[in-house]
Amino acid sequence: MIISSIGQGMLWSMLGLGIFMTYRILGFPDMTTEGSFPLGGAVCVAAITMGVNPFLATLLGVLAGMCAGLVTGLLYTKGKIPVVLAGILVMSALNSVMLFIMKSPNLSLLNMPKIQDVFQPLNLPENYDTVFIGLLAVTIVIGLMSLFFNTEFGQAYIATGDNESMAKSLGIHTERMTNVGLMLSMA
Repeated sequence: MIISSIGQGMLWSMLGLGIFMTYRILGFPDMTTEGSFPLGGAVCVAAITMGVNPFLATLLGVLAGMCAGLVTGLLYTKGKIPVVLAGILVMSALNSVMLFIMKSPNLSLLNMPKIQDVFQPLNLPENYDTVFIGLLAVTIVIGLMSLFFNTEFGQAYIATGDNESMAKSLGIHTERMTNVGLMLSMA
């Protein structure tokens, strides 16, 4: 039970990293995360039940989450809807989108292929595959975030969150940075 909790905690830490990117760096109190992560799961599950490879299905789920972030960003930047309201609108709307995608309230993944199947030849103890996947995912995401924040584009993203007026005066397209930041954090 402890090993399973550690593995699941590592996987759920992705949610924390996404919230960190919007709330802490961008200064955008976003509620979309509560809808974009289940949306990604719904897309992933629907794709797997249609016979798509679990890795590709996961990538499709990530892209769906990014689309949710983009919608929130566009509502805020182009629609001039307040930050919290834009997130709540998208989060609420995603419930209907998930039902449309799955075509039922839930789908079973019993006897369907899953990412953990890749680790079966290693004969790992129960739930250690989840810990390994979580550790791998956290390492990759933190590495990519570090690389991103050390680029000129990443620094422009940070500047937008620190002081939007100053970022605009430096020629940074802050609306674009907000939209990209929301898309990345929902991935």
